Amino acid sequence: MFDIFNTTIVPFQECIIRCALALAFGMMIGYERDSKKKPIDFRAYMIVALTTCIIAILGQELYGDYNNAQNTIATMDLGKIIEGTMTGIGFLGAGAIIKVEKDKVVGTATGASIWASGGLGLCLGFGMYGLALLAFLGIATILIIGGVIGHFFVGEQRKEEI
Repeated sequence: MFDIFNTTIVPFQECIIRCALALAFGMMIGYERDSKKKPIDFRAYMIVALTTCIIAILGQELYGDYNNAQNTIATMDLGKIIEGTMTGIGFLGAGAIIKVEKDKVVGTATGASIWASGGLGLCLGFGMYGLALLAFLGIATILIIGGVIGHFFVGEQRKEEI
């Protein structure tokens, strides 16, 4: 019955841990943006982080399958998985960036953070927990502390942009 959860490279329990962390990190970054009424809510961050995590695990599983196969026609390049995934996420993040006046653009932090949540998902999917934690802490610090500092130095006019 549970043969559908049979993985050859990454143990299924490890898949659960990676996906749970991707959901948690995505939710926390997304909640920070959502709490400031930004255009992309926390659910999108969770979906991006989880999906990129699954793509990374899938890449490892496929690599293992093709690496052990007798047929050498098919090749796997995990770099292409990372490249394609991050490019695709970039389009989602770009959708959050809006030019509202001649010299005023809003949503850049939201666009960058949705792209970053994809990177977190890939790190977790590939099992790079330390790297993902380091990136998460950096991103969270930038969004939270950077928002406070930006509000302090720029003032009320930037309140909606932070």
